[in-house]
Amino acid sequence: MADRLTTVAVLTGRRNDDAVRALGELGAAREMLGVELVMPADEAVKHGDVEALGFRCVDDEGLRAADVCLVFGGDGTILRALGRLLGSTVPTLGVNYGNVGFLAGLPHDDWLDGLRAMVAGEHRVVELLTVVATLNGTRVAAVNDIVLSRVEPRHVLHLEYEVSGVTVGRMLCDGLILSTPTGSTAYNLSCDGPIVEWDAGVLVLNFIAPHSLAFRPMVLRPDHEISVGNVSPSERCEVLADGREVGRLCCGERVRITAGEERARLMVRAESSFYQNVEEKLFDREGR
Repeated sequence: MADRLTTVAVLTGRRNDDAVRALGELGAAREMLGVELVMPADEAVKHGDVEALGFRCVDDEGLRAADVCLVFGGDGTILRALGRLLGSTVPTLGVNYGNVGFLAGLPHDDWLDGLRAMVAGEHRVVELLTVVATLNGTRVAAVNDIVLSRVEPRHVLHLEYEVSGVTVGRMLCDGLILSTPTGSTAYNLSCDGPIVEWDAGVLVLNFIAPHSLAFRPMVLRPDHEISVGNVSPSERCEVLADGREVGRLCCGERVRITAGEERARLMVRAESSFYQNVEEKLFDREGR
């Protein structure tokens, strides 16, 4: 059994009735759980007087001193929390207040019972590989993926890609995805990419709508560097890290992509299985 959790930081997605209700339930259960509840100031602004609910407001340093960051939201909200806490030892524990909730360790219903067990030590932490893009001298890390995407919707990109210094080829396409195992079940999956177990330690190179009958997604070693150049005659290419635009490539410009040195830390139930998660949340076969 893992160590007991004593300080729980909280983040949420959009402020809605579900989030307000969950914060109230958590505050009311604080003494029963035997934990201190903290909330960063930028989060507290969304919810009004959180101190009346039993939360202590903290700065970012206080957030990074917690034992766990409890997130009420969907996969996007959980992903942002994982990215925010990169470089710290604080794991993220998601409560599924979204649609799929693949990254969530607790369900929307009966989450408090599950949290009680996890606070007592019935949990484990999965370390997730990250991916880093370097463009125009700036390094940006992502937990799910780095995506190159066309800017003009009616035009296609012409991308050249190299792996470990070897030019693999050129592709007419709508874009390119360089995904971590965590991101393999996100955009990569919707583009017919493989599902990769979270701690497999590989990267996946995939294209968005490739103009080719021969291309198949590539599973790459994490120590290989991928270089992608925009060789389109005039089309610009935007670069996104976990869905957030971080730059653009004009014709002739390149971006370097590698596995990151930092790991994101995701807390799950001690008995949870990645493959059961896939079966229940992606194949939707729960209870069949």
